[in-house]
Amino acid sequence: METKRTPRIAIITMGQTPRPDVLPELLALLGDVRYDEFGALDGVPDAIIVEKAPRADELSFLTRLRDGTHVILEAGFVTRQTEALVETVDGQGYDLLILAMTGLMARPQTRTPLVHGQYTLDAWISALAAGNSRIGIIYPLTSQRSAFSENDYGTLLQSSHATIGGHHGTHLADAIDRVSGADLIVMNSVGYTAAMAQQVARTSGKPVVTACRIIGSTARLRLAEIAGRPLDLSAKTYTGIELLKRLPPAGEPLTRRESEVLVHALEGAANKFIGRTLGISHRTVEIHRSRAMLKLGATSAAELIWRALTQSER
Repeated sequence: METKRTPRIAIITMGQTPRPDVLPELLALLGDVRYDEFGALDGVPDAIIVEKAPRADELSFLTRLRDGTHVILEAGFVTRQTEALVETVDGQGYDLLILAMTGLMARPQTRTPLVHGQYTLDAWISALAAGNSRIGIIYPLTSQRSAFSENDYGTLLQSSHATIGGHHGTHLADAIDRVSGADLIVMNSVGYTAAMAQQVARTSGKPVVTACRIIGSTARLRLAEIAGRPLDLSAKTYTGIELLKRLPPAGEPLTRRESEVLVHALEGAANKFIGRTLGISHRTVEIHRSRAMLKLGATSAAELIWRALTQSER
């Protein structure tokens, strides 16, 4: 009888460990895994952290220190720290490395499979925007606006007013007001917790997804892909399967392949990724995805997520 092997993963964050604001939501998605947590600022002296405060409007990152306080640091310094950490952790026998952070544009080259938080988020938002959905993005700092302008997301409503007071919960109400016209709201920082997402959802009346949920869902799919077979990964949040179960029945039943494609699409996976996972071409994915949307009378994954989140579980 084959013994199930528990995946071993490294979770890399931008600040200092431990990160009680990040790990619970990620681990709820990943299920039964062994993990080690690493922070790009672990071991960095306080004097250096103070010295690396950004100047003027240069690109910067907001992150959390071990004592729970938040700091804003110049992006170049954080990027170099993160790249050095990834190089150290790579090759230590992990099944997967997870960059549980957003904003980092560098692409570390690793021997170990890597889930890159920012590029995962980019792919997820692009997939939703493909249906001409209005995506609202709440992100930490004004300097990060330029990074979004370089991506062809479609219709965006952006807000950078959620951290003016120095932490993720500050001025969140103002941020909500700025994105309330969106079809779906993405909270683009791993520091935005599930509780904050619930606050945004209650106030805006719109479905809300956190960066942690997007990154965690992608990591779960990558673990299954690495194993070459479905892993017994329990989840305590809305996966694609759970969202599909919540949708009202289609006028015409979905085929098995249409359902498989839709599950991945609801988790924000791009067509090429879905194709690799299912062993079919991205063009075939497009066909199954279009047919599923037609049967459900929807024009985008964002619309389906909205329906699912406003339905009682069946």
